[in-house]
Amino acid sequence: MADIFDQASDYEAKDREAAISAAAGRATWSGSSPDIIDGVPCCAECGEPLPEARLKALPGVGLCVECAE
Repeated sequence: MADIFDQASDYEAKDREAAISAAAGRATWSGSSPDIIDGVPCCAECGEPLPEARLKALPGVGLCVECAE
């Protein structure tokens, strides 16, 4: 009986990771990559520098929060 619960728990964890990964992929790429201006990653739409915290949370993000919304 414990094996069934272990398997269900494993499936749930894999589904959760896949959902998180998919959501992060949508948020990360948003159809563009960052522009690099003078070595600084900037929003591909407005050109403003991307905050360090955003780059750490979503590596490769191409849009600032305002433009992504």
